[in-house]
Amino acid sequence: MSRVKSSRYPAEHFCFYSPDGECFSYPGTMVILMIPVLYVDDGTHAGNDPFNPARAENLPDYIVVYGADAKILYVNPSAAKALGYEAGKMVGTSILFYVAEESQKSMTAGMATHRKTGEMPLYEITLIANDGHNLSVIVKGKPIQFHHHPATLLFLIDITRRKALEDQLTARAAELLQISTAFQQTNKKLNLLSTITRHDITNQLTVLEGYLSMVEMGQSDPVLADYCQKAINAAERISAMIRFTREYEEIGITIPVWQECRTVVDTAAKEAPLGRVRVKNDLPAVMEVFADPLMVKVFYNLMDNAVRYGGKISTIRFSGGEGDGDSIIICEDDGVGVPAEEKERIFDRGFGKNTGLGLALSREILAITGISIRETGEPGKGARFEITVPKGMARINKE
Repeated sequence: MSRVKSSRYPAEHFCFYSPDGECFSYPGTMVILMIPVLYVDDGTHAGNDPFNPARAENLPDYIVVYGADAKILYVNPSAAKALGYEAGKMVGTSILFYVAEESQKSMTAGMATHRKTGEMPLYEITLIANDGHNLSVIVKGKPIQFHHHPATLLFLIDITRRKALEDQLTARAAELLQISTAFQQTNKKLNLLSTITRHDITNQLTVLEGYLSMVEMGQSDPVLADYCQKAINAAERISAMIRFTREYEEIGITIPVWQECRTVVDTAAKEAPLGRVRVKNDLPAVMEVFADPLMVKVFYNLMDNAVRYGGKISTIRFSGGEGDGDSIIICEDDGVGVPAEEKERIFDRGFGKNTGLGLALSREILAITGISIRETGEPGKGARFEITVPKGMARINKE
């Protein structure tokens, strides 16, 4: 009869299963590795088990038995076929003959440990086949009796294909890292260029606005004075756009993070030009959203737009809700609202009386992690913005 013994060994990656159900992992934490104990139980064995070759003949995994002198005593058909040799011709040769040079040290160390302790640690080596190609295998050994003499049974699992995939993934990861590094360097250069350009343009706009103001003050013709004022307004708008680009040049550069919505709204409220408008923050303190770090600018823009275009607005309220499994952040005010024909246009770049970029970029900031925004208020009764956070992008943090 045969039996199966189990032992605990380190494992890191995953679990292998043989056709007989033996499970083992390599390399990693703590798993149970089960290897078939291929012996005949005659009730007389003590310690090492008598080996039964018939049990190994049809196993798809590689079985090799070697003696105290490290010479092969038995190799099953699967192992012989994989290495490209005849099983009979392998018998009597050193087990180390089939081990790649870079794995010789690991193999001899494992054999030495086995001789001293009777246990062989789980490890990985490379074998050299008859045609020169490499085979990556995981090795586990156990002491047995072979024709009444002490020997070692090696149970080898072929992971060559897995190793090839790992190498491909490693190479691909290195390639992606190189591309990412190149993008980062390019982005730094572009940011530097835009910073210098913004500084120079701002200086020239300041000069332009100064001269236009002087011309306007000395202008007696009301038509020309009006032209000067329009030119000054245009220069001020250009200046606002330049400042705006400085604030939003980092969109998508920093990785998204979990952010507590209530805190982000409070931060935006401290920066927004609210005047006498009150912000009522009813968002739960435990609600977090996975979004770009510039999400604070989204809430800032909603407040800024409400103050600018809400008319006789007194309150801006933030609250939370749910819909179709998604989480919803609601921003509503008691102003004049948004005309029906402009509900989508307000998210277009250039639409509006200021820079025309605030809501457009807000939508892009949210879209980085799949979050959407739309205006659902009733014209004449206040604006209402619904920010829909898909499942998985919002959580309740009770810590």
